[in-house]
Amino acid sequence: MTPNNIQSIDIKLQQLKNRRSQLLAKQCDAERKRSTRQAIIIGKWIMTKQAVLAAAIPHELERDQDRAAFGLPPKAKKVPQISGNAQVDILLPLDDRPAPPSTGVQNPE
Repeated sequence: MTPNNIQSIDIKLQQLKNRRSQLLAKQCDAERKRSTRQAIIIGKWIMTKQAVLAAAIPHELERDQDRAAFGLPPKAKKVPQISGNAQVDILLPLDDRPAPPSTGVQNPE
């Protein structure tokens, strides 16, 4: 084989790899669109046939972006509360460094 033939084969191989990537991307995109469409249809069915369930869903949402889709404010962040008689122990590391040497001078002014 001549270098020219090898180069043309490499070019064809790269073109085939690019084409394969494009086809896989289209297939993934089509699957995502199908799944999204199914979710929309199921959601619409629940809203019309199961109104009580549909009304309860917004109150169960945790993520702020999901709550915003229903016009709800962000959920308040939970802050841990400490009761009035709670004892908190804090362990500090010991300072193992030796003290600086003393010069014997009390006030060097």
